[in-house]
Amino acid sequence: MAKWECYRCSSIIEAGTPPEECPFCHYSLTFWLEHVEREPMTVRNFVRTNILKIDANQSAWEAATMMRDNDAGSVIVTVNGQPSGIVTERDIMYKIAAEDLPASKVLLKKIMSSPIISVTADTSTTEAVKLMAAHHIRRLLVTENGKPIGMLSQRSLVGGSFRVVKTTGANEERD
Repeated sequence: MAKWECYRCSSIIEAGTPPEECPFCHYSLTFWLEHVEREPMTVRNFVRTNILKIDANQSAWEAATMMRDNDAGSVIVTVNGQPSGIVTERDIMYKIAAEDLPASKVLLKKIMSSPIISVTADTSTTEAVKLMAAHHIRRLLVTENGKPIGMLSQRSLVGGSFRVVKTTGANEERD
């Protein structure tokens, strides 16, 4: 039997498959975290290190172009060179396109989300997922020694988890 951890309340249950609702907090879960008895994996293993930064006085069009050209889903918005907010693909879609606004005329400081929610590189992936769920966000800024080192997204966690499982499974077969 596998052990499953609720990402909302951290309760662990033992079952062949995870239930649709946590029996402890009664939260309807779309996915469970597989509970593994080992050192917790940190966000350092999943961080995307090429942070895109753009000034708050630049336009949404410039941010969208930067994201497209760099295959990224977000940009960090800076004020005087310091991270101040974040703009994502969804921000541009919902706050610009859905409102039929000219992206070249809307400044990022008008649509950015602020403050930026961040974690340190040594934060466990479980804690990062819980933080994302609590704030209803999909990305976290990752810092080390107080300086930004990258972005963590739900997508990188899921994709990276498959890499880890594949690597771990391959190593166990050789043992």
